[in-house]
Amino acid sequence: MLDIEIPAIQGKVSQQQNYLTWVPKPPLNRWINCFWQLTVPPGGQYYRSMPDNCVDCIFNLSNSDDAHIVSPFLESMVFKLTGPVVYFGIRFRILGHGGIVTEPVGEWGQSQSTVKVQDILKPSTTYRLIDGIHAPQNFEQRCRMLSEVLLSSIKMPTLDTRVLKFIRYCHLNPYSNTNLSDKQCSEFGLSARQLRRLSQLYLGLSPKEFSRVIRFQYLLKAINQSSGAHPWAEFFYDQAHFIREFKSLSGVTPTDFLKMSVLYNSEQS
Repeated sequence: MLDIEIPAIQGKVSQQQNYLTWVPKPPLNRWINCFWQLTVPPGGQYYRSMPDNCVDCIFNLSNSDDAHIVSPFLESMVFKLTGPVVYFGIRFRILGHGGIVTEPVGEWGQSQSTVKVQDILKPSTTYRLIDGIHAPQNFEQRCRMLSEVLLSSIKMPTLDTRVLKFIRYCHLNPYSNTNLSDKQCSEFGLSARQLRRLSQLYLGLSPKEFSRVIRFQYLLKAINQSSGAHPWAEFFYDQAHFIREFKSLSGVTPTDFLKMSVLYNSEQS
């Protein structure tokens, strides 16, 4: 797997106890970014999900048939939810889902961003995951049980080293637009056309889209950690470009993002 850790940051939930995360220990953390659990309050709610290049398996704890995999996406997605309901998720690291999913993400169906878990995973893996997730237990116990299930199911996938070189390049160069000329792509061992095909197949996005999300995630990390006035300055030439790109990917302005809760009541804008 990738030996680099790329940010996968979502926004904050105002009621912190409603969004829990748990990072698995080695060796499972080579595949899994985190387990998470979202408790949706009663009534109509919305959840704004930020692009992070990761694949998420999401399970409705009230309905064992409601289990979906969300493939990588370029622009923020807003999910309309009706509470009370609790969702449990497995957020894979980039390409980490390949440990239990043999079919490349680009073949899951380009017309939809979510597919049923039962349509992608092996039946034996699906049954064990659902049984473990729906067993009566608290969040940490659920995470520990799922860790055991996944460790016994995950296989080391065969990864295209050329794609890995491209991902590493994006990781090392998040502060500028990624150069995807044939000359640059030759350093990955392929042409620009080949990279476009392989990126769409294995990463679910074009090379340009994937690199934009990488930069966006490093920007979110900088914004969250910086005490300075202009954390965007390393990423963009001017503030107008920063705001335009940030809103394109997140759906909101940087100022609104810092103030908002990504889980919010339907009466909010």
